[in-house]
Amino acid sequence: MARENEFSFQSATVNPKKSMKAGFDLQSAEWEVKQDIQQYKDQVKLERDKEQYFGRVSKGYRKMATIPDIVALEILQNHKINLHDPLFMNDKDNMKKLKTILMMEYPDLLVNT
Repeated sequence: MARENEFSFQSATVNPKKSMKAGFDLQSAEWEVKQDIQQYKDQVKLERDKEQYFGRVSKGYRKMATIPDIVALEILQNHKINLHDPLFMNDKDNMKKLKTILMMEYPDLLVNT
């Protein structure tokens, strides 16, 4: 893809050098989006290690996963589940589907199951 056809998204919570990079090829009319998710995997591993060492919090909500935007987009494209929908968390069936998808396709992003 030619450099002049590239653009990038940036996040306040992610190092700009590691944020999503997207582009549109004018000749083929194809979109391309990439993101290095290794920093997310490392953070999840740290959270699991802390929980294993200090124990699991027994009250309130527990964090299930860390889901980078690129993974959320892939889940939307492949499974038609919109994680960015404000009502997503209110639907228990969606949460069950998400948990299954994460366990099968993205286990390195799971903190708790």
